[in-house]
Amino acid sequence: MSARGWMEKADGVLAAIRETQGEAIVRAAQAIAERMARGGAFTLYDCGHCSGEPHNRAGGLLAIYRFNPTFTPPGPNPPGRKTGMDEEELGRLAVEKSSLQAGDILLIVSVSGRRPLVVEVAQRARERGVLVVAITSRQYSGALESQHSSGQRLYEVADITIDNCGVLGDAILEIPGLEAPAGPTSGLAFVYIFWALTCEILARLVAMGKQPHVLRSVNKPGGAEFNEAAKRAYEQTGL
Repeated sequence: MSARGWMEKADGVLAAIRETQGEAIVRAAQAIAERMARGGAFTLYDCGHCSGEPHNRAGGLLAIYRFNPTFTPPGPNPPGRKTGMDEEELGRLAVEKSSLQAGDILLIVSVSGRRPLVVEVAQRARERGVLVVAITSRQYSGALESQHSSGQRLYEVADITIDNCGVLGDAILEIPGLEAPAGPTSGLAFVYIFWALTCEILARLVAMGKQPHVLRSVNKPGGAEFNEAAKRAYEQTGL
């Protein structure tokens, strides 16, 4: 059964993360918690496929922000003309115009980690004194050439890298009759890693004597009121 086949392979990916990435997750959590405790902002730049997962979730951290570099051309263009900027230029400009500053944290999620935009953002953020944590696939990325002018990939420029233990191409299940594998694992891996990382960050902040704020399910009695109070407190403390 293909459903069970994918589940078994996916279980293997999660087991690999648990067995090999625990140290990186704990190291990242400690570094993030230390910076947050000193007032650093925790920002997520997700180039994957689960960018909405960390936000507005019961049990999720309120103090996490979005980084989304975009450029919308003013077009339409006259025939034969192009509008836009290259990815490295966009990455440089996005960081330059952002609120990122020394002491902050930028978590970048990219499965291949080779696009110019991703690498440029990571490099420029680090130049500002921002801690860059990457979630990427070392196997996938290591098999590809970087598209950035430096020749580097995300895992080569990040301060801390967490491997999503995915395979080249992301999909893991061969189904007879299909010309390409099915069933990617990067989304599942991201969710698994991100919530493990978040729980570790929260525990370490509490151990530091800080009070981070999380959301409660609005479907539980008093949930909406709890969240409103948490948001007000978060606006005062930044945590």
